[in-house]
Amino acid sequence: MSLEVKEFNGTVSSPHSCEVTIQLPAASIVLWHMSRLPGAKVLAKKSWVMTDDFEGYFLYKSRLFLLETPFVNVELRMLGQPADEPLWAEVEGRLKDFNLWLIVLSPLAFLRYFFSPFNPPSELLQAHGQHR
Repeated sequence: MSLEVKEFNGTVSSPHSCEVTIQLPAASIVLWHMSRLPGAKVLAKKSWVMTDDFEGYFLYKSRLFLLETPFVNVELRMLGQPADEPLWAEVEGRLKDFNLWLIVLSPLAFLRYFFSPFNPPSELLQAHGQHR
């Protein structure tokens, strides 16, 4: 069974984005799932105990992606320009391939990223049009 996602309109800072249509109990396991794309590298993970706030940054094929829970559901964004339809289709397809049974591995994913930096390098954020 694959996840259903809802596409959002792109913006200047994020030309492609989507939201998982169901609420997942842990976003870390989704970040782990995305990191299994060949060549993907998780750069940073920020989350807080007792809240559902989560931000996970990963680099794939020289593009920066943000997996976050700004409200309740998991959202995935491609950061920076230009828009890249084939790359987005590949990454979004990986998100859709998330199998719900992986949720049982959430504690392992949490431990895997426990000591990750909170933020990716500022130069990388700036290179992808993000100003924090």
